[in-house]
Order: sequence, then C-alpha cells, then structure tokens
Amino acid sequence: MMNDFCNVLVTCGGRWVGVVLQLQEAMRRVPALKHGKLLVASYDDFTPAGYFADEALVVPPIRHPEYIDQLTNVCRAHAIRVLVPLIDQDLERLAPRLDKFAAIGTTVICPPPDLVDLCMDKLRFARFAESKQLNHPKTCPSSEIQALSFPVFYKKRRGHGSIGSGICFSAGHALAEASASPDVLFQEYVRAPEVTVDAYISRTGGCTVCVPRVRDIVVGGESYTTHTIRDPAVTDLALRTISVLAQEGLRGPLNVQMFQTSPPMLIEVNTRIGSANVLSNVASRGRLLESILCEASGGTCDGDPEDYMVGLTLSRFLGDVFHQGGEVLAVKPG
Repeated sequence: MMNDFCNVLVTCGGRWVGVVLQLQEAMRRVPALKHGKLLVASYDDFTPAGYFADEALVVPPIRHPEYIDQLTNVCRAHAIRVLVPLIDQDLERLAPRLDKFAAIGTTVICPPPDLVDLCMDKLRFARFAESKQLNHPKTCPSSEIQALSFPVFYKKRRGHGSIGSGICFSAGHALAEASASPDVLFQEYVRAPEVTVDAYISRTGGCTVCVPRVRDIVVGGESYTTHTIRDPAVTDLALRTISVLAQEGLRGPLNVQMFQTSPPMLIEVNTRIGSANVLSNVASRGRLLESILCEASGGTCDGDPEDYMVGLTLSRFLGDVFHQGGEVLAVKPG
C-alpha cells in the first residue's frame, strides 16, 4: 500500500499560495507523484493556501499534544507520500517523530532532531560556525556581553520571524532586555544588506541548487521583494556552510542567511523551504522543488548549483479571498 501513496501534504500553508501552486507544478514532473493531489493542513477552518490546494484539512495547532498523532492519521488516510512543513515550530515537533511517519510510508522534509536543534539554537550555531571557521558576527549570552562594543543587536536564542529582536545602545538597555527575556542573545551590530541563499543538498551529500538573493524588503521576517544575484564571496561562504552541514548529515532544502559584508558573515541557517523559495525555484527553472519531491519519493537528483537566472526579482502583492464559512464567494485577483 505504501507504494500507492502519491499525494503531498503541506502543513501550516496559511497565506503562502505561491508555494502551493509551485509544489503542484513540481509534482507533475515527479513520476511517483504526478497523479497525486496537493493537500494543505492547518488548524484554521479556512486558509488561502488551502483554497488553492486540491484539498484542505483541519488539524490541531502545532503545540497541541495530539498534533503528531492526528497528522499521522491524516497521512495514512490520505495516502501522503511527502509531508512538507513550512515553519520552524513544525520542524521542532516533527523531527523526533520522523520514524512514526516513515512507518506508514510518508517522508517528512525535515532533518533529524540534532540538526534541527543545531540550526534553531542561535548560540549553538554561532559556536558551530566559529569551530568550522565560518565567518559569523560575535555572539554571546548576557553574561559575556563585555566582549562586545555598543551598539549591539539582541535576539532570542530560539526566536522566529525577528520577534523579540532589536538594537541596544547601552549596557543599561542590554541589562533590561536580558532581565525581561532570559534566553536573549547579544551580537555585534552589523549594518549591511541581507542575502539569503536557497539551496538543496542531495541524498549523495552534494549541493545541487544554490541561489543567492538579496532581501530587498522584509516584513515580519519574510521577504516581500527579493532578487537573485551572482556574488562569488556570498556563494563561497554558502557552499562552505552547506558542505560542513552535509558532513554533519544534513540532506534536503535549506536557506543560508548572511550579511553581504566584505567578507560576508553568516546570520543563521533554516533547514526547510521558506515562502520566498518560490523565487529560487523559478530561477533554477523548477529544480529546487522538483529535487525535494523527487528525492523524498525515492529518486536521486543532480544539478549544477551555479545554474540559475541572475537578476530575477520577486515582488509580492496582496490577494483577497472572500468566503462565508467554507464557501468561497470571490477571489481577487481570480
């Protein structure tokens, strides 16, 4: 029965319609999935992404104690071959239970728990980067803040979407932030454009997609305007970061965030696809999402990481879905 599983499930799709539409396109190019459906699961009764999917399902919130069990039941009942999480909190819940999904024939696009923790724990990642000689801003807990010069940047050790971050201009301000949030970290303040490199590590451990893009306009941690570039120094740091993470066992999609300084400096790594990956997927002519789905379905992909379109820009806009309960009345633009 497991070989009959040919559907894809996106969790927490929310408003990311573009990801859903591009995953549907990628499925048509993957033999094991080309006759399957794209489903979206959310705790909301209605989401825009769910409307554009083939089917939308309701599951408990991520933090609910029955979330994993109910998601497993959904995968079994709906013949889900590949499960694609889009947010960090989902990775934290899914990573320890990958075997539970594998037992019913579902591959989750999520690394093992230790790799999820390595990239989500910003202090641990900073120390990892230092140990691997990867350029990274000086980062420390409040007890070591004397090693930094003001102003400094503060952020949560396991934060998401830039929530709880900002700039401290004095020791008193830093002390207040540390008192209010014990898990806060402090980092040397860097003022430079931010670049994200969307990448893919194949099952053989090689990088097959590597698309750098400048984050021109960012809202709540999400890129609303972003464009692809070719920058040898950025690519070099990205490939070295990807290589050491591959040596640790990381496989699948990731995005490497860095400052476009001279030389570039790492910010963090996310071990998942993000909403703006739609730009890198188009720039790589569909190879990014196709690789994810192909290898999750048992195939093997290769490709030249330097093969992508330069100067391609993503400009996001708001769309509107009008619905009464579960009945959609209008979609603008349609």
